[in-house]
Amino acid sequence: MLWVMHNKILIMKTAGLLIALLVLSRPVKVAAQENLDFEQGLKGWLTKGDAATIDETEHYHGNYCARIGKGYGMLYKHVDVAPLSIIQFNAYMKSSKKSVNGYSFISFYNAQHKLLLTYKSKALDSVGWQETGNYTETPAGTKYAEIGIENDASGNGYVYADDFSIETNIGVPKVKHPPLCNLDQYMEPFWRSDTVYNETVLLYSVNGKLAEGRLLFMPDKIVSVQNFGLDKAYSSGTDYTLDGNLITRTAPSAIPFRAYTSFDTKKDLAWFNTQSQWVVVTYTHHDKWDGPISHYKGAQLPRTMAKLRTKQPLKIAAFGMSITRGMDVSSYDTIAPYMPTYVDLFARQLRKAYHYQNIRLYNAGLPGSVVDWAAQYADKYVNPLHPDLVILDFGMNDFWRFTPEQFKGYMQTIIKKIKGANPKVEIILLSNMKFDPDYVLDSDKYKSWYQANLEGYSHVLAEMETKGIINLNMCSISDAIYKKKKAKDCLVNPLHPNDYMARWYAQGLAALLIKM
Repeated sequence: MLWVMHNKILIMKTAGLLIALLVLSRPVKVAAQENLDFEQGLKGWLTKGDAATIDETEHYHGNYCARIGKGYGMLYKHVDVAPLSIIQFNAYMKSSKKSVNGYSFISFYNAQHKLLLTYKSKALDSVGWQETGNYTETPAGTKYAEIGIENDASGNGYVYADDFSIETNIGVPKVKHPPLCNLDQYMEPFWRSDTVYNETVLLYSVNGKLAEGRLLFMPDKIVSVQNFGLDKAYSSGTDYTLDGNLITRTAPSAIPFRAYTSFDTKKDLAWFNTQSQWVVVTYTHHDKWDGPISHYKGAQLPRTMAKLRTKQPLKIAAFGMSITRGMDVSSYDTIAPYMPTYVDLFARQLRKAYHYQNIRLYNAGLPGSVVDWAAQYADKYVNPLHPDLVILDFGMNDFWRFTPEQFKGYMQTIIKKIKGANPKVEIILLSNMKFDPDYVLDSDKYKSWYQANLEGYSHVLAEMETKGIINLNMCSISDAIYKKKKAKDCLVNPLHPNDYMARWYAQGLAALLIKM
């Protein structure tokens, strides 16, 4: 499977449907990778087969490019990479004539130089320069990658390559900041605590009116209203007023807000970004949550619970997509208050509840990944980890094209592959939150189909519960939250949770395995 991704969202039309994959922007050339445009000849490059040479006439950029062929030939770069890390490369290539097939590839090897996995592009034979590349995750056990271009000698001609870019460890911050928020408070379940800590509210102005937003509960006392970074406090009466659970920004206040005109409400699939634009409110209340909640299901995961109770080493693997990876929670985006991802919070809570530290988490989330990819490669990313517990988190990139039954089939394949290597492994199936209802216009003829798919995934995953397999239904929980607050109170963009919604994920997972 080849993904060439440059923009924030890649939208493809397939069989009449729109498929959106969440991705990162195009990487820059990293300093550790020298001579990626062949201006220094083949320095730093390796070859196989019919040796590559430097060409001075067919270059894409600069003064030189690489020429591979006429027979079989390969030009590649050796790149040290960590396992379960995100990597992307881009390159430009063309053929000397039609029918001369070129391929881009990325291959992963372990420390013993054993090939773990190769992603290879489809055959490319354009006589004009075209971009190729891949954005993917390194398999478990990876020590290094080989990235390059190959000529299969199919047409007795040359393949040209130029202007490579390579980025490794995408999403890993250069500086890891400690959380500025109290994680013990953040893991107090919303549905049972009488204090809500730092609930996010996007103050929203319609038709020039004062910006306002609603709290999830009816507050008895406001403890604090702050900016998202937790370094500025706002005052009642001066910056905001409160009427029931409605908080309203005063006209002269410096509190951030968004006008409805700042969101594109006419374009289908219009993207937005609300990162750090919320206020966060801490308050006490006495009313009770009347929506769905997460219940203890430890009896259905006896092996995991036995390890927790006897403080045996426990290995957890989270296999999923961008939400799994933690994209757009504050620690991932390297912004205050640097809250960890939902899977990190879950593992932390298990360590705290069961009073031992030997609980290891592996995050194998690949932003943009889809369930059919996961079904094909689950054994490469999960099985070498030998996990005791696996969290499977897919769906947010799948509702564009897979029906619930198709989705179920792929999930069953994933489980079969994982259990085939380790029959005793136990699994949590995560039904994902609903996307922002405003993301797909009512005029989009597929809107109800998309919504029915995502809703349907939650039903088929619930049906798959059995001994050793349980389900967390964030689809129903998010739906109940959106009926009391705006979706944009809880989301960074149409498909990613903010810190507040990510805490619902973490608290929900913890409740499955911790009696409260």
